[in-house]
Amino acid sequence: MNFIVALTLWSLSDSLWARSLKATADRLAEEATRVATGVALFGIVVAGIFLMLGRNDASTKMTSALLGTLVVMIAPSIIGFVRTLA
Repeated sequence: MNFIVALTLWSLSDSLWARSLKATADRLAEEATRVATGVALFGIVVAGIFLMLGRNDASTKMTSALLGTLVVMIAPSIIGFVRTLA
């Protein structure tokens, strides 16, 4: 019985969960950045294909793809800046 109480108190400690949640959030952010980079590069490729095909809205798509890629590449710096403010 004492073992169960000790195990329960140990698993409910704030520092244990805070470290694992922070590590999980950091890992998720890394994976999300990788996925977003892949999608951004795919968007640039599709916009380039539209340019080669001579579509009317190709310039708009290329501008959107390039701005989206820029935001994805700058996002870690923005997050780091916000973390220093908190």
